[in-house]
Amino acid sequence: METTSPELSGKEQRAKRTRWQKLSRKNYFGGKLSTKNLVRLCQENASNSRTIIVHTEDVDYTEFFPNSFLVSKSDRKNADLVVDTHYHLDAIESESYDIVLCTGLLEHVPDPQRLIDDMRRILKPNGKLIISASAVFSFHEGPENYFHFTPFSFKLLFKDWSKIEDLRGSSMPFETIGILMQRILLQCDVFPLARPFIELMARSARFFDVFVTQQYDTTWKYTDDHKIDSMMPSNIQAVVRK
Repeated sequence: METTSPELSGKEQRAKRTRWQKLSRKNYFGGKLSTKNLVRLCQENASNSRTIIVHTEDVDYTEFFPNSFLVSKSDRKNADLVVDTHYHLDAIESESYDIVLCTGLLEHVPDPQRLIDDMRRILKPNGKLIISASAVFSFHEGPENYFHFTPFSFKLLFKDWSKIEDLRGSSMPFETIGILMQRILLQCDVFPLARPFIELMARSARFFDVFVTQQYDTTWKYTDDHKIDSMMPSNIQAVVRK
């Protein structure tokens, strides 16, 4: 009787595992749910002024900031300046840019205050920083994922700046739940037959935000001074003046 060799059986098993892993990671709809909030931030602050972009993810920022200079930790995105993973910006001249744009980076540097201070140094007087950083979000790009932020930590980081023009959550709470559900699909192996249903739930979760009438930053004092625009945003976004 003919038998299957152990070597062939092992190859078949590995191929089967690979096919299963692909199905366990397959996404049926393209695009990250969190990206539109970054696009909105850029659209609202679009400018032809001299801009330095410190790190980029998911959005083509040049559409909104055509006169821009890109700083990144790698040259895979054709960076104008490649820096170390801590994003030390000592090579950038002081008071040389009108706008600094920094998104998806602050949570990945071990000393966020140093980066904030360096970006302040780079800005011209009354220059503008446009920034977004993780709040209620998945751990990602590990092991370099050190902090997640709140509106209160942003106020602390920007205490020496002249004015916080805008400070808000990037998403409403049910939208954030949808974003997190999508992150599960992006970062986990999930039973293949469940994936499309989870993805549909992720994309429909935001519709429940219509039922949220007011939000608070605490569970014990529902007063005007504790009202907040979003108690569970995926990111915190701010526009700050030097």
